[in-house]
Amino acid sequence: MSTSNDVQKRNAFAACSAFRIEGLEASLHHAREIAVREELGVVGHYIAEAQGYLAQIRVLHQEALDEFSRAQGE
Repeated sequence: MSTSNDVQKRNAFAACSAFRIEGLEASLHHAREIAVREELGVVGHYIAEAQGYLAQIRVLHQEALDEFSRAQGE
């Protein structure tokens, strides 16, 4: 049975993930637009930004998996 704390953690994870996914999508969109205009120097900035969002999403995902595994063991 989920506790209120578990629900709050899942909601926080969902909100944090959504923000980072939106940032990742925006960064990739900007990179595509710039690449079309052949401003390749700026593309690297948006790719790096997208990679940062992806790294944050991976950390959040791993934390969620770890918590799920712990909950399964209870």
